[in-house]
Amino acid sequence: MTRPTRLVAIHTVTRQIMTKQIVAWLVVASLWAGACGTEDDGTNVDNTKVVNINNADSLNSTSSPQPTTGNNSSNNSPNSDNPNNNYPNANSSASTNTQNNNPATHEPDLPTQNPSEAPTSNTTENEPLTLTPVISLPDPIVLIPRPGTGNQRGDLYVGTRAGRVWVLSADEDESPEMVLDISDLTETGCENGLLGMAFDPDGHSLYIHYTDLQQDSQIVAFPMIGHRVLKSQGRTVLSVSQPHCNHNGGSMAFGPDGYLWLSMGDGGGSNDQFGHGQNLNSLLGAILRIDPKTSTSTGTNTYAIPADNPFAGTFDPDNPDSGNPDSETRALAEIWAYGARNPWRFSFDRTTGDLWIADVGQNKWEEIHVLWAADNWSSGANLGWPLYEGNERFSGTVMPEDLVFPIHVYDHDQGCSITGGYVYRGSSIAWLTGTYIFGDFCEGRLWGLKVDPADNNLANNDQHFELGVTVPQATLVSFGEDAAGELYVLSFDDTIYRLEPAT
Repeated sequence: MTRPTRLVAIHTVTRQIMTKQIVAWLVVASLWAGACGTEDDGTNVDNTKVVNINNADSLNSTSSPQPTTGNNSSNNSPNSDNPNNNYPNANSSASTNTQNNNPATHEPDLPTQNPSEAPTSNTTENEPLTLTPVISLPDPIVLIPRPGTGNQRGDLYVGTRAGRVWVLSADEDESPEMVLDISDLTETGCENGLLGMAFDPDGHSLYIHYTDLQQDSQIVAFPMIGHRVLKSQGRTVLSVSQPHCNHNGGSMAFGPDGYLWLSMGDGGGSNDQFGHGQNLNSLLGAILRIDPKTSTSTGTNTYAIPADNPFAGTFDPDNPDSGNPDSETRALAEIWAYGARNPWRFSFDRTTGDLWIADVGQNKWEEIHVLWAADNWSSGANLGWPLYEGNERFSGTVMPEDLVFPIHVYDHDQGCSITGGYVYRGSSIAWLTGTYIFGDFCEGRLWGLKVDPADNNLANNDQHFELGVTVPQATLVSFGEDAAGELYVLSFDDTIYRLEPAT
């Protein structure tokens, strides 16, 4: 079995990349092929707690196939907007190096070196941090705790891009167990694959956001049987047609209000070429809010619209006579906020309920929006794309009244593709409490952003700061949070790390 093509296009980057970034991508091309090692200074990674999936007993049965790691690389930068991109398959001539793979099993080796390619200097005056490897899995892309499995770490469920879900026991020395395999339903080219997961508040159902074999987005709810997921009883909640293979969004979470929130990208390509960003008649380019446990639908979707959604009552997709008779101006009731490009990871602050949204930029700016819970999450907010990229005009001349500008931006001198994270609410790193942790996919650097809770303004002169830890370039794909609020870093170097004090 060959390894699924890596999600090298998980975000979208400028085609006008600067010289130093071009040099970096030459290094990145080698990293994708598994050809580059790193030097270990012994300061950033503790390798004593790693569990290798090669030792998982459950993987030796016919019902639990072993994950594979055939090498892949792409001739395109990880964030190309080119709609004609051709992603090579596992037989690409550029993908023959097996330096970082077990040649006998083609399974990932345990991380044995410092995962740092970008600068690692700690620019804060607080205690230094480290990334402790926890588990090695191929292309991990989402990590969530299951409610009701403990107030400390809890049972952690990990989704891999290929469409497999694993459970990590409370005892990290035990092998992970694969509890769901939808790889037969999942397309993994381009920016496709299993992209997001969420448990309902009681932990009885697992919701999965994936792209199907037609490259359309599917939200499916699977009931839980013990600690396992019952594939045969999966229920499609929402299906969304995609015009192109990139900008799929993919985040999901049940909010403090008990409803399911979803992110959808603008449909792909570049320059919002399909016109979804400012189109309230499209579910693309938006943050959605639905009630998946209650259904008033007679169509293919099985959910209800919360009565306080900003456009509730304006248009029911199962009732063509509802709303404005001009179909181009109908506002879909599922939409909570719109004007997004490719919101790659949002999260709710577990203390305040604020919604943090990281939206991947195009030519110049990466951005972070915050919809404050105290302001009813800015119901009906317009995040600006494609009128604005960050705070800068991108197209058009209109100035909508519902615009909500980002709380923070950074340019492509510092990175090229934001990966959103979480506001830290754990107990092991006291000085990080209340800090939004995020990073850049291309650079592999982790950053913090402080907010003054008194007025919701940024501290540190509106600047993010280095956490002093990194993963290899073009691998920082996601973050995760356990039941106790401790944070995890998911990297396409086939490793999940936990953020911890270095001492």
